[in-house]
Amino acid sequence: GLMWVRQGILACRQQPLGFVGLLGLFGCVALLMVGLPARIGSILVVGVMPVMWMGFMLATRRVLTGQRITLSVMFESLKGPDAPRRQFAILGGVYVVVTLLIMQIAQWLGPDPDALEKIMTTTEDAAALFGNPLVQEDMLWRMALTIPVSLIFWHTPALILWAKLPVPKALFFSAVATWRNIGAFMTYGLGWLGIMLVIALLDRALMAIIPEPLIANMAAIVASMWLAAAFYASLYFTVVDCFEPQKSPTEP
Repeated sequence: GLMWVRQGILACRQQPLGFVGLLGLFGCVALLMVGLPARIGSILVVGVMPVMWMGFMLATRRVLTGQRITLSVMFESLKGPDAPRRQFAILGGVYVVVTLLIMQIAQWLGPDPDALEKIMTTTEDAAALFGNPLVQEDMLWRMALTIPVSLIFWHTPALILWAKLPVPKALFFSAVATWRNIGAFMTYGLGWLGIMLVIALLDRALMAIIPEPLIANMAAIVASMWLAAAFYASLYFTVVDCFEPQKSPTEP
């Protein structure tokens, strides 16, 4: 698990602007989608997430083979006459349905929705908002329900594109691979969490040293974007190591 973290960071370090550019591209597309009426945009953003994961895996493979990352790699899995566009559409639809179900269950199990909405609308300070016990409880419920489902979908885009599997089989094999390597994935998650905490502490220290908050905030944003890009760059290594352990994790 820690090796996957390290490999993602090293891959992102080779072409940081390329990986951050992919993240920025997805962010721009997501913002445009969210602007659509009747929450259709939010549903579409969730539905295209598997394509985004696959785009980062293809980008990492390019880096390992000495190629430059271009923005077109984000949609490479949908190009060509043999591209599994239908399978990706089905996978996106399944992911949307499961995500909506998770959010509904979290709402049932979590704090009172009316009280939570009141806190969201009346609290102006971000620190006070995230420090509120009801908000923290809601976040914990959503995280506890989302992580297991995300792990089931983790390898599915790669299995659809590279192994030519239908969605049901891809989901099954992805779930089995995750379960067999659950210890590695737990270490992987803790590794990224530890790095996030270190960055947060460094940001606090920077704010204490530099009286200008704008500089510290900009540094935190840049570090967060790079960290997110490195995380998505590491997805490739988790897939290769789980399904092709006889190969070196750095091989395409």
